[in-house]
Amino acid sequence: MTSLTGKKILFLLAFLILSVTFAYNKTQPQPKNESFRIVHSDKLFLTKVNEENILELFGNVNFFYGKTQFRGTRALIFDTQKIARLMGNVSVKNDTMFVIADSIVYYRIPDKLNLTGNVVITEQKKDGVFNQIAGNYGTYDKANNIVTATGNVKAQSVKDKARAQANYAYWDKRNGYGYLIDKPELWSEGKDTLYIRSEKMEFFDKDRKVIATFNVLAQSKDYTATSDFLLYFLKEDIAIFQGEPKFTSNFADAVAEEFYLYFKERKLYQAELKDSVLIHFANEKNKPKTNWVKANFVTMNLKDDNLEDFTAEEDVLYFYTQEKDEKNYFFSDSASGSFLTATFKEDGKLDTMKMKKGVQGIYRFENKP
Repeated sequence: MTSLTGKKILFLLAFLILSVTFAYNKTQPQPKNESFRIVHSDKLFLTKVNEENILELFGNVNFFYGKTQFRGTRALIFDTQKIARLMGNVSVKNDTMFVIADSIVYYRIPDKLNLTGNVVITEQKKDGVFNQIAGNYGTYDKANNIVTATGNVKAQSVKDKARAQANYAYWDKRNGYGYLIDKPELWSEGKDTLYIRSEKMEFFDKDRKVIATFNVLAQSKDYTATSDFLLYFLKEDIAIFQGEPKFTSNFADAVAEEFYLYFKERKLYQAELKDSVLIHFANEKNKPKTNWVKANFVTMNLKDDNLEDFTAEEDVLYFYTQEKDEKNYFFSDSASGSFLTATFKEDGKLDTMKMKKGVQGIYRFENKP
């Protein structure tokens, strides 16, 4: 009974000493919410080395600095240096942010966390929407609301139904901006998953857009698009490709100065190609792309992963050939004009091609026997 009372007295004395030294130490500028409060610790030791007061906590450690809660299995708190080190299943909770890691070093000035091992940083909002970043190492600059993560970084956004990975992530929560570098990759969740990779990806919360730069590749199970620059609007589901963009699918290959791809639930249903457009297309899906069209503007409509139709406008030039087989005779057609339409059947076969306005062309047929 006496021993237990002695422990309680020691704990209370240590707590009172720490409360005074942590709250009223005027030797350095004090950060906001400086108050220190111990909720629980299985063991507590207070020592002084030179001019430093060191509090060591063991067991089920739980304490607050201001409104920020810290948990772990061991903690070292340095009053003069204003540093807290926590080890073992560490967690930190502050407002909407929740952080876990194997170990954490908290610098009260400048109010920053250094995170090591199995780092997960989660932003949970009142409506349940959250963003999350995980990595081998990380930092959380509480004063400026900036998060970084390095080493096998994985991130996700429930609101935008997207997930990403890279080796470095930067997230400025205050200004709604973030970026990924060192092999960034992005997957959008939907009926037809869209995959994007590049050398750098930037994210803008306000406009809900993604900018991917240098060696950009966007891919689904039915097509691949490459360029030097991609602007992807998540809310509108529109992707804009610039910088020598190329489009490849099992029915057409295309190049232009700009591509505009339109999605519904992340599934491509329309493509617009602008300036210096060249499209090589097949008579039917998965056949050789021996036909081509040149124009300044082309619109392609897709349905159920097949090309439904396309229109070409302004300085249109095309070449079409039908090879001889058991059902068809040889046919070749090349023409120029101002407007071209082509339609395709449900099985992906070319149905009709019509040229309008100022048509000039050459038609070649094989004589029937």
